[in-house]
Amino acid sequence: MPDVDETLRRRLRQMGVTQGLAGLKSDAGPKQPRGRGARATLPGGERSVGDDVFWLDLRHYAGDFVHGTYALADLETVSEEALARLGVPDLGPRPAFLDTETTGLAGGAGTLAFEIGAGLWNGDSFDLHLLLMRDPDEEGAALTYLTEVLSKATGIVTFNGRGFDLPILETRYVLNRMPPVPLALPHLDLLTTARQLWRDHLASRRLGVLEEEILGVRRTEQDLDSGLIPWMYRQYLETGDPADMVRVLYHNEIDVLSLASLLVHVARMVVTPQDMALAAAEWVGVGRVYDKVGDEPAAIDAWQVALSGDPGELASDCAARVWGDVGRRYRRRRAWTEALAIWDAWEARLPGAVEPLVEKAKYHEWMTKELDQAMACTECALARAVAHPSGLRRFGTVAELQHRRDRLERKLARDRDQG
Repeated sequence: MPDVDETLRRRLRQMGVTQGLAGLKSDAGPKQPRGRGARATLPGGERSVGDDVFWLDLRHYAGDFVHGTYALADLETVSEEALARLGVPDLGPRPAFLDTETTGLAGGAGTLAFEIGAGLWNGDSFDLHLLLMRDPDEEGAALTYLTEVLSKATGIVTFNGRGFDLPILETRYVLNRMPPVPLALPHLDLLTTARQLWRDHLASRRLGVLEEEILGVRRTEQDLDSGLIPWMYRQYLETGDPADMVRVLYHNEIDVLSLASLLVHVARMVVTPQDMALAAAEWVGVGRVYDKVGDEPAAIDAWQVALSGDPGELASDCAARVWGDVGRRYRRRRAWTEALAIWDAWEARLPGAVEPLVEKAKYHEWMTKELDQAMACTECALARAVAHPSGLRRFGTVAELQHRRDRLERKLARDRDQG
């Protein structure tokens, strides 16, 4: 059989054609292990674990190293009170900040976490371990090393780790017949916190957005779109050219450092928000965090701050939602003075709002028995509802208010007859 070049051999393998390949010859010379070419240009070096190897880039940062707004030493200011507000157990004195780069987003046994960043705070310095599998057969060695790193940690901080990073790593441990013991540490997923704090303030809660808008982090041109990373790794395995992997390591390095700065920032937001220049919508998020852990009084106080700003500072839909929520909570407590103050402010701030007038109509009809006041609120609410854009919602609101008005008219007529 004539010689077949290496490119054709590779394409045949990709297509699943394997029978007879053993007899094919190649002019390419001895084949290098996939992804291990030009290794000297990768930062770091080869690390041995028993008889196996993987690639490790170990970086050390002093406590005064500043990433965005905060120095790494500011991690020492993250208090137990802050962690309790964030709804997690104490992360201990040596939290690990964990982030992975994977071959896809689907998860499951077919997804490989080929690059793992684990940053460990040691009380006065930060050690960042960037583990790269130059070939999938280096996975066992990398996971063994990760286990050693995390054995020194007292907690784990991730961004979407609960839904993505940790399940993938657990699967990889199991497939390598290794117990995923280190992943059972106390865990704080900052994506959950970010969604609570900035849902009404930012259009996106992606880590890259939080870096720019909250932390003041600016990535260099060396960074790359995370959506390209799986494809780049496949190219690396084929060509052995590490240029893109250098960029992946940089991307992962910044992700891990940003987790540390973000933890400091959110801890301060939930403990001393009054000392930070928070936007009204961020105060809404602080209240949401408090409410999530059952501290309703603190949540209401935060929402009151959010509502106390200048008109227009809080988006009308957000303000209406907060006014409605606070008013309902006061109503459940039968704190009528506070509830009426909320409904009055809501009515004044949002001239098209129907809900506060309905709440006041209910209060006067059923609590004070002042039917004239209930009718006045109902008529005002009906006038506002009629002015809303046409649609099913307007139709239903108007019909409900007309029914309320008719009932009040009957009650008023009965009272006049009895008088």
